[in-house]
Amino acid sequence: MIVCKVCKSKKIKLFVKIKNLIYWRCLLCKAVILDNQHYISESKEKKHYLKHNNNMKDQNYRKFLSKILIPLKSKISVNDFGLDYGCGYSPTLVDILRKDGFTVDFYDPFFFPNKQIFLKKYKFITCSEVVEHFIDPYKEFKKINNLLDNSAWFAVMTSFFNDDIIFENWYYRKDPTHIVFYNKKTFQIISQQNNWLYEFPTENIVLFKKK
Repeated sequence: MIVCKVCKSKKIKLFVKIKNLIYWRCLLCKAVILDNQHYISESKEKKHYLKHNNNMKDQNYRKFLSKILIPLKSKISVNDFGLDYGCGYSPTLVDILRKDGFTVDFYDPFFFPNKQIFLKKYKFITCSEVVEHFIDPYKEFKKINNLLDNSAWFAVMTSFFNDDIIFENWYYRKDPTHIVFYNKKTFQIISQQNNWLYEFPTENIVLFKKK
């Protein structure tokens, strides 16, 4: 790996080898990245997502997803047009938002590859348990920036990595589709590169605002 896939810094070094897996760490943004030789195929990735028990009627799953909406709803109104980016095969977050009166589009490269979204601008975008799957995070965040209207909000939920976590034993690392791991410093650098404001309202959630 020559440059960091999150921030494009060349200050990157070997972080750890776990069995046959190689992980790199960026010295600038502190992201941890799985070496791309270990990425699974798209067909295996899709099959893995279909194994997830993301039942739209599951109240525990709806409660889990609502964690990202609690801080976001204080920033937006029902008149704002939103997008759930990376909704998976079961767009449950969209269902929650629509039942709360919001107008929301949804997109997923595997299950709902609606390219029409790239012709629009949104007042808020959600990424719930999505960014850890990005093969090219720098490119994806630029794409999302282009989808954001002026003064729009971008909400991200993912499990943050920090140095108190034993990476080898971390449950989040063991998902074969999780290839990028972020912490607060990572999101600070992402915000600088996209000219966003940022805040960390609750654990494992970051809110960005496009200036």
